[in-house]
Amino acid sequence: MPRAALPMKSTNVRLERGAGRTLGLALGAWGVVVALAAFDGVFARLPLAVDLALAAFATLLAAAAYAMDANVRARVDAASGVVLVLVALAADAPLGLVAFGGAGDIARGALALLVFFAAPLGIAAHLPLLRRLARIWRRPRAARPSAGSRRSFSS
Repeated sequence: MPRAALPMKSTNVRLERGAGRTLGLALGAWGVVVALAAFDGVFARLPLAVDLALAAFATLLAAAAYAMDANVRARVDAASGVVLVLVALAADAPLGLVAFGGAGDIARGALALLVFFAAPLGIAAHLPLLRRLARIWRRPRAARPSAGSRRSFSS
């Protein structure tokens, strides 16, 4: 059964235009709450399994928000490739610490900010980068940008 399209009322348009502000406000609030909890020692008092589950949930939530919300996806896709690469690399630091034996300390102080805030955003930042790479690889070979081209990640 086909669904009827929503009429473009003023509230619908305002929500689409305010996607960037909403995304910024949500990220800011999330960052503040994670920082307060990290420096108060909340994550350090939780068992490691709970910390890892919270980190996994935050990562899946960030990736799902990008994948499922067209407004969020459009706003993130509009970001420059350099910003996305830097945010994606911020995820690699805590993942490397966890992978190479630092899993017991992931909930201590500033490292908790990396694990519960930067890593989920960084993992979600990998998604638009992968989409851009897929678009480049799908182009005919002659239409691909050269290795030294500035457009390689910007489109």
